[in-house]
Amino acid sequence: MVTNCYICGTLTKNNSGLCDECQEKNQHKLRKIKDFLWDHPNSTIQKIHRETGVDEKLIRRYIREDKFIISNVIEYDD
Repeated sequence: MVTNCYICGTLTKNNSGLCDECQEKNQHKLRKIKDFLWDHPNSTIQKIHRETGVDEKLIRRYIREDKFIISNVIEYDD
């Protein structure tokens, strides 16, 4: 089934809803977040955004989609 990429709107056959280019960019951003969280566990969304440059909305989307696990311990921003 052919659909439009939900980020850029180009046609794609991928089940993920993303075209190949957006999928690659998406994976790069997710890897960047995971690498940051490895060294800085329990960071807030704001801190992750500040340090990685990944949009806060996208970080929240990853959390909703269970792309990574968040802890109950919260680190507060200074």
